[in-house]
Amino acid sequence: MKLYYVFIYRPGPNWLPGKPINEQPLTGHFEYMSRLQAQGKLMIGGGFVDNSGAMGVFLAEDIEQARDIVFADPVVRDKIVTAEVHPWLVTVPGCVGMEAS
Repeated sequence: MKLYYVFIYRPGPNWLPGKPINEQPLTGHFEYMSRLQAQGKLMIGGGFVDNSGAMGVFLAEDIEQARDIVFADPVVRDKIVTAEVHPWLVTVPGCVGMEAS
């Protein structure tokens, strides 16, 4: 059974200090996220308006697959961001097309 997971990205060691999120080297990240969305894995994601990082919600079979997905993101591999992955229990069904967990 697929579960929802949340990823949280924060600026990492290779984040460009003083530059807003739209000036960071994120091209590979956007291509990767587009592929996840096309595969039906990425539900929603985006950067924080205060430039403190980003988050997203995606589907995976288990925590190991969820971590594999997040840590394969070029911005994580290249240490532009650090990443956290958390299993997420959807308790309000219908939000952005999600079903209750």
